[in-house]
Amino acid sequence: MLKRKNWLVALTALMMLVLVLSGCSGSKSPQDTLQGAIKKSSDIKSYSMKGSLKVADLKLPEAVTADPDSSMALGILQNAELSWTGAYRKDPMLMEINLQIAIKGDLAMTFSLPIIMNEQKMWIKVPNIPIFGQMGLPEDIVGKFIEIDMKKLAEQQGTEMPAMDIGQSQKLVNDLSAIVFKHIDEKTYLSKVSAKDAGIPDESKIKDVIQLHVTKDQVEPFIQTVVTKIAPEVIDLLSKNEEYRKMLQLKQEDLDKAKQELDKTKDEDLAKSMEDFKKDVKSLDIVVNTGVNGDGYASYSDATIKAEIDDNGQTGSGTLKVVSEMTDINGDVKLMGEPKPEEIVPMDQLNQLGLDSLGGSL
Repeated sequence: MLKRKNWLVALTALMMLVLVLSGCSGSKSPQDTLQGAIKKSSDIKSYSMKGSLKVADLKLPEAVTADPDSSMALGILQNAELSWTGAYRKDPMLMEINLQIAIKGDLAMTFSLPIIMNEQKMWIKVPNIPIFGQMGLPEDIVGKFIEIDMKKLAEQQGTEMPAMDIGQSQKLVNDLSAIVFKHIDEKTYLSKVSAKDAGIPDESKIKDVIQLHVTKDQVEPFIQTVVTKIAPEVIDLLSKNEEYRKMLQLKQEDLDKAKQELDKTKDEDLAKSMEDFKKDVKSLDIVVNTGVNGDGYASYSDATIKAEIDDNGQTGSGTLKVVSEMTDINGDVKLMGEPKPEEIVPMDQLNQLGLDSLGGSL
């Protein structure tokens, strides 16, 4: 039953992700405009980006907070905010992201983590922070880019490198969204709201907004639909498309096992899982606003997830807020480019320094 639950969670998350990444425009129904915006994304060849992630009002069970290490980690998490800026270019493929981590309070610190990626390699700049010094990182590596050769790494691990095909990824999203929207009740989950009511800043220049709202009571019918209608069609789609399987690093036997697990999932199993969910999850509220600019691109999104859980008397609650925005769509975006040779520390050099685990973790 545990494996079945894992598949249900993974498939449900995948379906919710399709909804979260969708956008809208025009005066069509929410479902039609969402699908239209997804297809519109195929036209994007470049963009700049920015966003942020923050955890608020986090409360964990006493069994967790009583532990000194866990308590310290909780304090950092409560006072931390992750933000990012960056840019993407489709041809030749290059993506740059500058992660910024700000921690307030007694352990206040702020540092940046630049990341550059092309189709085969990733470069991560080593920031000057104390924790890396404690890990034995040589001073001359600070400020340089650790190079991760994804193709070489995959060969060493006996696997294939995941395909970095943005066009193929978009096609998969289009096909998945068609399956999802065929089966969900848009009136239950989707509505049109104004940018002002959604709290979207005026400077984002958003013309239309679609809001996805999911509460605890709506989870059960959604999972029922995923298990009985959506998931079987998704498995059939992936089984018939070898390119999708390669991109997701899935084997046909993986899909066959998933299909078998779905077939074994009976109504009473699903009912039992939902009873556990209703018992443990005291409250759940998910609101996702997707904004579309005047050109019809889904350029803005924010998601707020609030939850309260009680597991055998151990209670926890918190709020997760994620905001992301694209600008300069199909414009001449600013990119630093790949690092210069003298700025790069290859993985082989990390191995010689005994820091191969650092490269693997990054």
